[in-house]
Amino acid sequence: MLAVLSLVVGTAAWVQGVLSPAELWGAGQRIEAVASLERELRARPADPLRRRQLVEWELAIHRYQAALEHMRGLGSEVRPLRGLALFRSSRFEEALEHLDPRQADQLLLVIDALWALGQLERLDRAIDDARRLIGEDDPRVQTLLGRRHVRNGRFDEAARSFRLALVADPDAAAAMFGLGQSLLRLGQRDEGLRVLEQHRRITPLLDRLDFCLRSLDLNPLSAHNHAAQGDAERALAHHERAEASYRTAARLAGANEIVPIALRHARLLAEDLGNLPGALEVLRSAGRQVQDVRLHVRAGDLLLASGQPAAALEAFEQALELRPGDALIAQRIEAARLALESR
Repeated sequence: MLAVLSLVVGTAAWVQGVLSPAELWGAGQRIEAVASLERELRARPADPLRRRQLVEWELAIHRYQAALEHMRGLGSEVRPLRGLALFRSSRFEEALEHLDPRQADQLLLVIDALWALGQLERLDRAIDDARRLIGEDDPRVQTLLGRRHVRNGRFDEAARSFRLALVADPDAAAAMFGLGQSLLRLGQRDEGLRVLEQHRRITPLLDRLDFCLRSLDLNPLSAHNHAAQGDAERALAHHERAEASYRTAARLAGANEIVPIALRHARLLAEDLGNLPGALEVLRSAGRQVQDVRLHVRAGDLLLASGQPAAALEAFEQALELRPGDALIAQRIEAARLALESR
């Protein structure tokens, strides 16, 4: 994410009870912060610090056309930002005039722009620059080399580059697609089709994760957004990242969000990581904050499945206290008692 200037815009609230743009941004209300700062800028249009701050914030929340409009009047120091906004707006020819190929992230944008424009000679030089600047071990560089090999009909070399990229980044969708296509061209049909099927499976999952990350750009203090990222990471088998997202979501959660987040976190721990004690502690921790029958039922189910009927019975009885007469809970209690008696 773009670094935000250290300038504190509107450090004091405009009026009592109304947050300043910087306070709104810090509270995660980024759309509101941008709108508030835009109003301030209309009142003081010649203020370059406010204008630069607004541009950075608009880029951070993917409002590229608005950022371009607010860059007018700013000097050459925003040239890389202008290049980024132009690229994201698919104005590739113009973007090339402003992107700085000496910076790794901007060089990769230069390469994508040249590829889109079909400027192959410049493209090959830029790919060689990426090999020197970023390094051949980087999966993005290996993917670029693979694509260049494909363009030149060198499918053996392309497959080798794509495989190297996937070793470094198993979710590199472009490398996965390139490998599948290269294998088909080499007559390795079965493996090629398997790789392409994996590409078809993973692409919507990566799109889902990208959507979650963009939602976090809009509101990074939303428990819902962090939990959604956890779900997306879990679907990709990024278990450590998923757990980190669930923990962040739990820390930010309001009372009505605690239970669903805890249930999802506990499922990850129990089902994917085999960490039953951790799952039970997540459920207990949530139960110390809110009283909810689902927490006790889930804990009981986990305990019963793990061969701990006495502890499961206790959890189910706690659930029944919260929901007296519930037939499904009564069935669970009976199952726990039978398991206990059969010991």
